[in-house]
Amino acid sequence: MAKKPRAADLRSSISGQHVSLAVAAHLARTQLLAGARKLPAGQELADLLDLVAQALAGCALLHVTDAHSGETRELDRAELEGAVAKGGATLLVLKDGRTLTGVSMRRADLRQAIALLQAAGVPELAASTPPAAAGKPVLNGDGEALRVRLAEIEELLRPPLLPEQVERAKAGAVWIARHSSQGRIANLAMQLMSALHESRKAEEETPGGFRMALARLRAAIEQPRV
Repeated sequence: MAKKPRAADLRSSISGQHVSLAVAAHLARTQLLAGARKLPAGQELADLLDLVAQALAGCALLHVTDAHSGETRELDRAELEGAVAKGGATLLVLKDGRTLTGVSMRRADLRQAIALLQAAGVPELAASTPPAAAGKPVLNGDGEALRVRLAEIEELLRPPLLPEQVERAKAGAVWIARHSSQGRIANLAMQLMSALHESRKAEEETPGGFRMALARLRAAIEQPRV
């Protein structure tokens, strides 16, 4: 007689399930804009979902399923750089001009991405949400304060690392994401936070891990604005 699946196995199975990018954007929107009872004047739902999908693409792993072979593969960061969601997040247009359908993400990755976006905020959604109470200033992407905070993060991430150092570095990444006026820098900061969150060990050095995310954030902040 077949054994009944254990609760842990069921949770693992559900976490590994894929949802389409459009469904993920809908689910994330309900969490990120929980206080908004209706769409802002002139704001179309499809446009809002596109913004949410792009925010998800900036801090989570996405996959695409080939319509002919049925094979699913992970999209790498180079492909996602500069990607634009369209059609209510049903399409993902890459910077090389390719238009992808069948884009999805795992439920576990979606939950983590929503938590990251709730912590860091989404600059592109600022106009779609009620104004916050007076607040934290938004700094220029080339501001000295961003460089100072990034230097603090780099110092915290020098080996040997301690868990509390990683937590402080994650908080610093959230600060940069919240205070940068440039969406690209904010997204890279969230990618760094995501990479740190995914690292099982503070000293882990994996290809494409937090060291690479840190270097890309450094390059973006140092790049002169034109």
